[in-house]
Amino acid sequence: MRSMTVREANQNFSRLLAEVEQGETVLIKKNGRVVAELRPRADDPADDPEWVAKRDAMLALMQAWPDRGYAVGEITEADKYGDA
Repeated sequence: MRSMTVREANQNFSRLLAEVEQGETVLIKKNGRVVAELRPRADDPADDPEWVAKRDAMLALMQAWPDRGYAVGEITEADKYGDA
């Protein structure tokens, strides 16, 4: 991963895109602070390791979430549609 300033990125944008196309990740800095990250986009999110890690973390959180529901018993036709 390499970094460059906004000015360098602006002046060499075609070359920058060619590097990203080859798989390079580039951080863009403004006043010494990272303001953007250019990286190749995966056609399929399952090919993106960052996306996969976030998905796996979300699924683990969902599985660990306590079940706070309660059983209501059998639902009758009157429960569904009222007394009409």
